Amino acid sequence: MNEYEFFTLHGGALTPEPIEVFAYPMGDVTVRRSGDAELSPAVQVLWVRTPSPDWSVVFNWASLVAGAARRVLVMPYLPSARGDKDLPSPARTNARLAALSGITDIVTVDPHSPVWLDAMSATNPAIGRWELDLAAIVSDAVTDSGSYQGVIGPDAGSRDRASLVAAKLGLPVFIASKSRDQATGKLKGYHAPDGVLNGRYLVVDDICDGGGTFALLRAAIPSDASLDLWVTHGGFTGPDRSHRALAGYQCVYTTDSLPSAAGPHIRTTDLAPYVTQLLSRIATNHEGAQS
Repeated sequence: MNEYEFFTLHGGALTPEPIEVFAYPMGDVTVRRSGDAELSPAVQVLWVRTPSPDWSVVFNWASLVAGAARRVLVMPYLPSARGDKDLPSPARTNARLAALSGITDIVTVDPHSPVWLDAMSATNPAIGRWELDLAAIVSDAVTDSGSYQGVIGPDAGSRDRASLVAAKLGLPVFIASKSRDQATGKLKGYHAPDGVLNGRYLVVDDICDGGGTFALLRAAIPSDASLDLWVTHGGFTGPDRSHRALAGYQCVYTTDSLPSAAGPHIRTTDLAPYVTQLLSRIATNHEGAQS
């Protein structure tokens, strides 16, 4: 899978455009047309599939298709989104680069926090912000997996996300809490939410790296409770380690927002149908904002 893919929207479907990333002999890159066909003047789409994009690719693409009415950056995983509390803030840095790149719209899913998109809008309020319907994506993914007794959020920061999914599934939501070392602030473990004793539950969160925190959560919840896991962005860094860390979950669900989201124990949802549907809305929306 390419890190950068170029499309237009034709007949309600994503159609590849004759555009390519070109690297010079010394390694510097640009974006250029790869054929003689005319580029669409309506909607141009750049789908970024890497968590660490080269922003010069985005800038050069936006310049190449500057005549298009909409220049949509599809970036399901916002780079450095978890750096929203760091100083300096890589989340804000990436957001400002997006704001200055020449795009008219951005499409993402389940951002870690509001910081990234808010920083982009503060720099360029004209850019349309569009989020895929996470609750619908999760519901579609688990619809054939059997019934759950509830949805579990790992911590207070996951409450809104877990609540949206729970409402879509018609289930109660339970929120776990973290236990930290008082001296160092490091995570020691979790406290299971009240009421989760047995039955079958879906744990919902946005990002999984190595899976260690989810192993701690599994250890805190009574063994009579069976758990599935949904993580929108499956990094799964160190596949063997991730597999061991997540072994306590009956099934792990994620999306293809990251290229690492693959493996025999992982069920991956293709985001393309949801992105295509949203792009059709963008093409007919002249306000430049999600409604």
